[in-house]
Amino acid sequence: MRNNLIIIYGGSFNPPTLAHITLSKQLLNSLGAKKLLFIPVGDHYKKKDLIAASHRVKMLKLACKEDSRLDVNTIEIDTKTRLYTIETLDKLKKQYPNNDLCFLMGTDNLRDIINWRDWQRLINEYKIIIMDRGEDSLWKVLDDIPILYDYKKNIIQIPGLILSTINSTMIRNNINAKRNIGHLTTAEIIKYIRNEKLYLN
Repeated sequence: MRNNLIIIYGGSFNPPTLAHITLSKQLLNSLGAKKLLFIPVGDHYKKKDLIAASHRVKMLKLACKEDSRLDVNTIEIDTKTRLYTIETLDKLKKQYPNNDLCFLMGTDNLRDIINWRDWQRLINEYKIIIMDRGEDSLWKVLDDIPILYDYKKNIIQIPGLILSTINSTMIRNNINAKRNIGHLTTAEIIKYIRNEKLYLN
C-alpha cells in the first residue's frame, strides 16, 4: 500500500455523478493510494451551464461522506484567477509536501499536453494517470507523439478500469426534461439538487 500517494481529480463536477465516484474508488483501490482529492474549477472558469462553485463543493462533500479516502480541495475556487494545471499541482505540493501527487487526465488531454504551460516539468515532477477516451488509447498517443516516451516512467495506465458513460450533462438534461436521475448520481446529491432547485432552466 502506497500511503503517501494522493490522486488529483480535477473537473467541473456540475453535478458530481456516479461515474465520478465509482472511478475514484477504483483508482484508490488499484493504486493503494492514501487519498483522492476532487479539485472543482472556480467560478471564473467559463463553461456553459456551470453553477456556483459553492453548490458544486457541497455536492462533492456529500459524495465523499461514504469514503474517508475521498476529499474536496477548493484551491482553484479560492484563487482569484484561473490556474494552469502546473500551478495547481505546485500549490497542492506545498499543502502536501510529504506526498506523491498523481494527476488524472484522459488521452484527449495527453494529446494536447505539449501545448500546456511547463508541460515537461509537469510530466517530469508529477505522475500522470491516463484514462482512454473512446477508441483512443495511451499507446496510440505515444506512437503519435514520440517525445512523450521520454516521460513514460511517470505515466500510469490502470488496466481493467470499468468506465461508465454517465456524465453531468445527462443529469442536467434529464432534470430539464423532468426525467429520472436516480441512476445517475447519489440519493443525497439528488435531494440537494431538488432542495436548491438547481439546473432548472
